[in-house]
Amino acid sequence: MATTDSPPESGYQPSDRLKERLAAWQASVEWHPKDGEPEPADRIPSVAEARDALEAGIGQELAEDLQLSLTTLAEHVPWTAENLRLLMAKRGGYPPRERHRKNEGDPRVYQPSERLRDLLAAYNLSLDTERKRLDELEECIADELRANTDLTNPELAKHLPWEQEQVRLIARARNVPRRRKRGSEHKLIEDKGKPKSVVVPYDWYVQQPGADPSIAKR
Repeated sequence: MATTDSPPESGYQPSDRLKERLAAWQASVEWHPKDGEPEPADRIPSVAEARDALEAGIGQELAEDLQLSLTTLAEHVPWTAENLRLLMAKRGGYPPRERHRKNEGDPRVYQPSERLRDLLAAYNLSLDTERKRLDELEECIADELRANTDLTNPELAKHLPWEQEQVRLIARARNVPRRRKRGSEHKLIEDKGKPKSVVVPYDWYVQQPGADPSIAKR
């Protein structure tokens, strides 16, 4: 299989705006400070940090209340009892549970500690921040595609932590106008050294006059 000739790449370089939003999103997922970089006073913990702190807080709740079951605790955190069991197993386990005895009176109604409530709030804030920054990043990606008409998804993907298919999905969701595909994306099939047929990208094909409706609807 051979490819048809294609023009050179556009020479695209990401804008400062894209770099800033990419860095902000990555920091909200997992923060990796550079050597000697001070921590900003208003920095919101990353999702990884907040989750780790919440897991540690859950472990502390289980250690301090030996009658607290995973099923009961799961009613107050964003994981099922089975998820909690696996999480605690990865962190070294937790003390065996004690059964409530009738002579101890009515079972105590569990209420999360203030410490755990604060950790839950911090975790939810980190998730909300990550989603907001991801939304801003995706909108910036769409703007880059609109502003650079020669820019292809594979070229842009080289500057992002995703494959070109994810860039295509972002562009589709953000209503970025489709563009004619480059010749390099049209696959030429040869038979005994002679051109036989050409396989074209789906996005390009469905825009052509006379495209088969049954194919375009897929």
